[in-house]
Amino acid sequence: MMILVFDLGTSYFKASVFDETATLLALTRIPTPVASSHHRHSEIEIPDFKKAVKHLLKVLAEKLPQGLHAVTAVTFATQSNSFVLLDEQDNPLTPIILWNDQRASSMAKVIEPIESLPGFYETTGVPKLSTEFMVAKLLWLQQEEPACYSRVHRLCLISDYLTLWFTGHHVTEAGAAGLTGMMDIHHLSWWQKVVEQTGLSLEALPEIHRAGTDLGCIESQIAVDLSLAPTCRFILGCLDQYAGAIGSGNVLPGVVSETTGTVLATVVCTDTVSCARGSNIFVGPAFEEGRYYQMVFGEVSASLLEAYRSRLPHHPDFTALVLAAAQTMPKATLPESEDSQLLLNWIYENVQNYTEGEMTRAILERVAVALKQQVTTLCGIPFPDQIFCVGGAARSKFWLQLKANLLDRPAVPIDCPEPTSLGAFLLALHALSGNSLEELAKTLIPYGSPIPPNPSS
Repeated sequence: MMILVFDLGTSYFKASVFDETATLLALTRIPTPVASSHHRHSEIEIPDFKKAVKHLLKVLAEKLPQGLHAVTAVTFATQSNSFVLLDEQDNPLTPIILWNDQRASSMAKVIEPIESLPGFYETTGVPKLSTEFMVAKLLWLQQEEPACYSRVHRLCLISDYLTLWFTGHHVTEAGAAGLTGMMDIHHLSWWQKVVEQTGLSLEALPEIHRAGTDLGCIESQIAVDLSLAPTCRFILGCLDQYAGAIGSGNVLPGVVSETTGTVLATVVCTDTVSCARGSNIFVGPAFEEGRYYQMVFGEVSASLLEAYRSRLPHHPDFTALVLAAAQTMPKATLPESEDSQLLLNWIYENVQNYTEGEMTRAILERVAVALKQQVTTLCGIPFPDQIFCVGGAARSKFWLQLKANLLDRPAVPIDCPEPTSLGAFLLALHALSGNSLEELAKTLIPYGSPIPPNPSS
């Protein structure tokens, strides 16, 4: 059995193939094909999206001895709030408008009545909307491009469009849909009180299904066009942050995992939900009824290190920077702020004042502090017995040590270069085999050696 996973990330599109033992057989990636027609816009044209997917498949086929014909199923890990609008013939009325697109920055006041609806947080699991949410951009399009908006027949999140292309089904995954603030996360239905604010009909929105739903075989002509077997099935994937959690073994209530990447996200699995006013915890439906993921995320993350690296004239790689940090005593401290732009400004202003090792260590320590704050928000005291770590930062033993020290708990890495794709693979294998996700995670996830707290390091 071979399962192909698309990871539709903000920075990169990736495609990987795993066998039934969770061995990564092949992997390829390309920069996400973002085109900006305006300095505030962040978009992917549909032809570029399809071209990128086809390129990934072509490269994978060349890496596999049997090509793609042995692939049993296709699935995905995805971003949320990135969407495209289609007309009656399923032709695109817009590009794929990405979540980080800034065109709706003037709509803050317009979305306030939506998040002020009685029961908004309790129903949607979203504590607060921002102008980067899909709903703000829908309102902007309704206001700025009414002729286009009046022709909308379907709305697709980015992974919904992949699903529609491969299967003909207009379907969305509950976790990704939940993060739009337009869904009732308990009944897995679009919340009409929010939908009616956008001017769209419920019929324009995709059916909602849980992650891991088997949608059957991909369409026969698509199989031919993409060199996949006609028996290849399509399994509904999930939100990338939840996929990363699953790929770390975070599938039972009380388990906590973190991802340090473009954003820092901490996730806990739970079977009880509390949406207290004033909280900043996002709540979304998990892979089975009665189970949820609670998540806190922020921009104090590895993106700070990437921004610093890009300012250095010789652009050292991350390994060299972290090695320098590990050999340096702490001398710099970033401001205690969650404002990533303020932190970036401080870093840029002090580039000449500290060595690369000193500045890198300061960034790593600041992200570790942010992680502790997120774990505290999610779990309170006492902390969980251990925390599972994924993302690029989990490859750094030194960074893991800093996190373990601050949390006073072991940090457990995953010995897989693509734990997010691994999580999506496990969901698909669960759907195909009938084995429980808990058992698959227990037997197939390659855990690394836990990094215990060591205050002297």
